[in-house]
Amino acid sequence: MIKKFAIVFLISNLIIFLAVDSANAGLFKKKTAKIEKKTSQEQVKKEEEKKVLVAEIFASWCPGCKNIQPTLDQLIKETSGIEFIQLDVSTPSKAKTSAKLAKDLNILEFYKANKSKTATVGVIVSSTSEVINVFQNNNDIEEYKSAIEEAKTKEKSLYVAPE
Repeated sequence: MIKKFAIVFLISNLIIFLAVDSANAGLFKKKTAKIEKKTSQEQVKKEEEKKVLVAEIFASWCPGCKNIQPTLDQLIKETSGIEFIQLDVSTPSKAKTSAKLAKDLNILEFYKANKSKTATVGVIVSSTSEVINVFQNNNDIEEYKSAIEEAKTKEKSLYVAPE
């Protein structure tokens, strides 16, 4: 008799747990299903705020990467409106992860063309994936800044506010 009661008790608690869990999942879906509508001005502002991609082909064993790192650190600190991406090719597993990241960012062509050239830095217009400039083991911060400004100009020209 106690065994039957214990089994019934466990089954009823399991049913209650599943019902509550399902109800909570339904509530969660309802909350996340809302879609915000944005005005065209808000959309343009969001697009204008897109950052220029600065993508480095990096390997932990690469002397050139170590050479340019202080320049890149200074560039990140001094330059607004950029997103720095380090595509690590130190090991096959890291290279695979970097390839996926490059694909997600729509810069896979840049990655494929340069994955064997560590200490390579590309300045890329994020909206179009246009590569503005590619630097190889370059410590001239002004050259990077010039390419970034060119990319920002191209990015902004893509989004003209509607009248």
